[in-house]
Amino acid sequence: MGAKKRQVMRGWALVLSCAFLAFGLAQPAAAQVEGMPKVIDGDTIEIEGQAIRLFGIDAPEMGQTCRIRENLYDCGMVARTALLDLTAGTPVTCKVVPLGTKDISPDGAPGRCTAAGYDLSEGMAYTGWALAERTASERYIVYEERARDAGRGLWKGDFVAPWDWRGGKRLPEAGQTN
Repeated sequence: MGAKKRQVMRGWALVLSCAFLAFGLAQPAAAQVEGMPKVIDGDTIEIEGQAIRLFGIDAPEMGQTCRIRENLYDCGMVARTALLDLTAGTPVTCKVVPLGTKDISPDGAPGRCTAAGYDLSEGMAYTGWALAERTASERYIVYEERARDAGRGLWKGDFVAPWDWRGGKRLPEAGQTN
């Protein structure tokens, strides 16, 4: 093959590669992380030094207060404990969800994580200790609704959605209305 023909073929290969990347036709494979998790909070774990946010859900923040009857409690700590229970002694596998860089927060990259084949986001929504993050996925809405209907987890009392709590909204004091 002549030098000119090789140069033209390299040029077309470069053009096609750029087109695949520009139009999203060539998606990089999702990174996978496996190992024993360190549970950070109700929707964040760390495996092998990599922080991973459970995809599709949002759990109360550490220090966030919720109420059952007139009793306040740290629902962020309880959500963390629920995730500890779901992962206790079990290696976890997470596939990092290939989203835009805007989706990677200081809390970690979003990942679909399983413990012994069980979807951790599903478990957290089903037990009522996390809400479905509707802007990310509709997959966990049904589990959140089942928890609400059964009065499990957060749905036993009053709470502020985690995204509203991070925005500064708090439960009213006893005897006040919001």
